[in-house]
Order: sequence, then structure tokens, then C-alpha cells
Amino acid sequence: MDPRLIALGLTGDPADPAATPESAARDVRPLDSETAARIRESVARLRDDTEEQLSRLIRIPSISPNYPGQDFDALVGGESRCTEFLSELYMATGAEVELFGRVRGRDNAVGRVRGAGGGRSLIYNGHVDVVPTGPDEDWSDDPWGGRIANGRAWGRGASDMKAGLIAQAMAARALRDAGVRLAGDLILEAVVGEEMMEHELGTTACIEQGYRADAAVVSEPSGPPSPLAVCPVSPGVLWLTLSVVGKATHTSMRGETLEPGGESIGVSAVDKIVLLHQALGRLEHDWRFTKPHPLFRPGHFSILPAVVVGAPRSGQVPFVIPDEARLEVIVWYSPDESEEDVREEIEEHIARAASHDIWLQAHPPGISWRHHWPRSVLDPEHPIVSATAEAHQRATGRRAVIAGFPAVEDTTWLNAAGIPAISYGPGDLRAAHAVDESVALTEVHEATLTFALLAAQWCGIAT
Repeated sequence: MDPRLIALGLTGDPADPAATPESAARDVRPLDSETAARIRESVARLRDDTEEQLSRLIRIPSISPNYPGQDFDALVGGESRCTEFLSELYMATGAEVELFGRVRGRDNAVGRVRGAGGGRSLIYNGHVDVVPTGPDEDWSDDPWGGRIANGRAWGRGASDMKAGLIAQAMAARALRDAGVRLAGDLILEAVVGEEMMEHELGTTACIEQGYRADAAVVSEPSGPPSPLAVCPVSPGVLWLTLSVVGKATHTSMRGETLEPGGESIGVSAVDKIVLLHQALGRLEHDWRFTKPHPLFRPGHFSILPAVVVGAPRSGQVPFVIPDEARLEVIVWYSPDESEEDVREEIEEHIARAASHDIWLQAHPPGISWRHHWPRSVLDPEHPIVSATAEAHQRATGRRAVIAGFPAVEDTTWLNAAGIPAISYGPGDLRAAHAVDESVALTEVHEATLTFALLAAQWCGIAT
């Protein structure tokens, strides 16, 4: 394997007048119906190859090596094997390819299909890392088998998000096969590290490497609420650790600890963490009514106590009243809010709940904010949104659904860098990270055609 490694510089910088639609060269023409028909035929001819390439990519295990409970040394390199595979697909599009990484064995692949000039540039982005499979016996088939059956591709990463990466690569291939020369640059990115929020190794590393464009589409599985939704916004996510201490004593004293003044004998930390769990549940219920957003269903913004741990510090046996407990909480917050406001609201709510408990008044719960992935917000009226919606309708015959992306992903870092970015891709988040993960092949083919038409429409066609 010896891909052409070419260190590439900046392209499509919005500050460059040549990259703006207002100053597009006269020899750039928009997508016409005849060219669109050629592109459609080209995508159709690649149908079997698209499914085969997706199956091959799924068969490359690429678990994020920093995922909790995993052996880094045993897993590192899987992402690079995926990006090397994709780099060959990129070269088949006529792209100049660069493989680079911040950590050994964790290389990103970027392919630049150079335009003739005068058009707008576009990034197609996706991540190659996946979450662990869990016990193989829970799966109906080999989680790395890449089986094609019943109109679906099966295996870990099928939906999240190897289908999107293949659709983007094959769209660029279809353009070349159809004899379409773009006016603006098309940049294909296969990045590492997204599942563990290591954007500085993946998408941010690509930005720092100089890869910029007038817009970007991240091919995350954009359903639900609808297959192949166009998603200009996503929520933010916070990880909160909430801890309490109790007072250990013999479990035979349980009754006495529940009497008035019983705190002098013993206090169950588990009881106190449950009290706070219930308080967070009431706040979460209130959010269903107090935090509406036009692009998200009611109740999407939530407070999930995902890990509950409580036990005596002397050992995890039920012979001592437990004197420590903690909650690990994931908070999904609205793109209309700031991180600071959400943290303040939750901390004040916890403080109010604690103020009504004699023990917690004297022993306030500990609050530690562990991680934050910021919201991603792009104006739904931005041209890349309407262009993608138009390409989707042209490809599928269905009106595009404009919706909020339910989870977090790499549009955050693209938008933060001044590159307008949305999500659109095959797959369903309800299948992602799940046993028997799969993706509908009809979505893969429709996305491939949408990506090809969108590139031709957005970048312009050289005459």
C-alpha cells in the first residue's frame, strides 16, 4: 500500500474571492438535467460495487482504542487500516490523497478532487472509528462480517458511520465516471477519534492541516426523525458526576437511622443519591415543557443518570450501611442555550433539593463537570441546507425533512472553525451502537446520488 501522499494547503477559503458564488468564473455552469441524468446513471452502475466496498469496510475492525475498558495496544491501528482502504477509493476518484495522524496508528485520510477553478468548495466528512461490539454471542451473526442480506448491510459501524463514508467516496467516483469536472474543490475526509470525542485527532486535525471549504456535510446517520434528514443543528452534551457521602454503621441499625435524629447513628449514601436522582428526574420532566425547539421533538433534551454506584467504603457487601455513592449523568441540552446557563440551572436545582434534607445541608453533594461537547448551530436558511435539501429531493423524489441531529458529532468543530456544516447521511441512530447494527441499502444508494448531485450543484461544473 503506497498511496500518493501529498501535503496540501488551504482550499476554498471563504476569504478568497475566487471561492465565492458572487465572483464565480464565467466558465462555471450550474447542474443541468442532462448532466444530472448522467450522474444518476453513473451511480446506478456503481450499485453493486458500492455494496461490496461497504461490506469490505465493515469487515475492518476499527474500535476506538481509547474506549473505556478496551486494550489500546490491541486495538490501535484499526482506524488506520480503514483510512488506508478509503484512501484507495479516494484515489480512484482522481483525488490527491494525504494520510496523516497525531497518534501512531490513528491516521486520517483526506482526498482532494481539485476543481477547475471559480466554483465553491465542499468538504464531505465522516469518522471511521466505532464503539465496541459487546459479547459476540449477543449478535445474530459475526459483528465484523459485513453481511449483505435482506436489503441491508450488517455489522458494527454499518450505520455509524461507514455507510456514509462509502456513499461520499462513491459519489465522487460516480462524478468522475460520468465525466463531470467540478469547478470547485471537493474534499473527502475520513477521520479518527469521534466516538470518544477526540476531535483534536480527527476533524480538528484536518482543519489545522489546512483543509477548509465553503461548506461541509458530515455523513452521520441522520435518522430519526426521518431517514436522510437534513440536520443544521445539534444539541450540546455535558457529563456530570454527582457524589454524596453517608455515615457507616451496622445494617441492624437501619431502623434507627430513619428516626428523627437518626443521622447521628448512620446515613445511607444510597438513599441520598436516590433523592438527588429523583430531583433530576423532576427537572428533566419540566424540560419537556420549558425547552421547546422547532427542529426537535418534545422531550429530546434530557438528563440521564446513566451510572449509579453506591456501597460501603469497607467493601461491596450489604453488611454495612453504605457511606458513599455517585451518579454519572449525561445532559443533552438545547442548541438555543449556553453551556454556562445549563450548568447553573442544574447546580441550582441540586442545591435546592439538598437544602430540604438535614444530612445534605451539612454535607453538600459534590458536583464535577467531566466533559463537554458543544452544540452545533447553523442557520437553517444557510445555502448548504437548501442545496442539500434540493439534491435530496432530486435524488429520491421526496421532500427533504429539515430536523435537528439528535446527538453530537463533528459539525461542531467545523462550524466553530467558520466552515458552515450540516449532517446528512444513511443510517439510523437507533441502530447505531446497538447489537445487530445495520443500514438499509436503499438509503446508501440514495445518499450516494444525493452527494453526487450536491457536489455538482454546489461546486459548479467546469465547461
